[in-house]
Amino acid sequence: MPQSFVNQALARCSVKGSKYWFNCNPEGPNHWFKVEWIDKKKEKNILHLHFTMDDNPSLDEETKERYRKMFVGVFFQRFILGLWVLAEGIIYPNFDKIKHCIKPVDIPKKFDFFYVSSDYGITNPQVFLLCGIKYIDGKPQVWILDEYYNKGTKKNKKGQEEKITKTDTMFLNDYKKLIGDLEIRKVIIDPSATSLINLFKQNKIAVKEADNAVIDGINLVLNWLDEERIHIVEEKCPNIIREFNSYIWDEKAQEKGEDKPVKQNDHALDALRYLLQTLYPNKKRGAYFVQ
Repeated sequence: MPQSFVNQALARCSVKGSKYWFNCNPEGPNHWFKVEWIDKKKEKNILHLHFTMDDNPSLDEETKERYRKMFVGVFFQRFILGLWVLAEGIIYPNFDKIKHCIKPVDIPKKFDFFYVSSDYGITNPQVFLLCGIKYIDGKPQVWILDEYYNKGTKKNKKGQEEKITKTDTMFLNDYKKLIGDLEIRKVIIDPSATSLINLFKQNKIAVKEADNAVIDGINLVLNWLDEERIHIVEEKCPNIIREFNSYIWDEKAQEKGEDKPVKQNDHALDALRYLLQTLYPNKKRGAYFVQ
């Protein structure tokens, strides 16, 4: 909720003796509400009540346990424990090459579906992730089988990096080479990539615009990593592995009370986030839908 909205609401409480009631989930400790209200509770004569799920008699243990499994790391501390904690450092600290990377020999022989997820880039890298989905014990798991990662550069005869610009048609041809003879259920693309979406549709390729909610998507990837439901073919996907080890929170944004990743080393990870957040968002947890 923006600060301006709260200020306008307070301005309308003009009756003498008016009282304010606020109900919220915590974010970072520099969030404006934490700084202006909770940190000044004595000064403003505020009663601050800290509740958790255990204070809600309508929730049974099974439901509470399901909620606990929905969040990992900083999001668990905030949404389950109710703590105003900072999102800092590596965004995916639970990524582990031993747990999450596999060799080609370990790839399942059959998958339920194949998807491709794309992060669009002209000046930034263009990414396609070729993904297999397989249900195990009723839960979907994802295998990242291959990646297309075009940085927009190539080495010249002197071994120096030169910028090159690829067209959407070139990306379409590269996509076809990536998938080979596989039957792709849908291609999930960042909704801002309208030209690429239209080109794929013109070529009779099933496209779904991605749900690109950043924080919800990050929490979902954290959860899948924690449950070891993400498997990456190491020798085929060096860039997404590199990004897992270097994707960090923006410290300057945290000073303003905002949760934002640094916009670097995020292109393959954005494509993975689009895939999971679009097909299996947390709000549908408990029942899995394939779109």
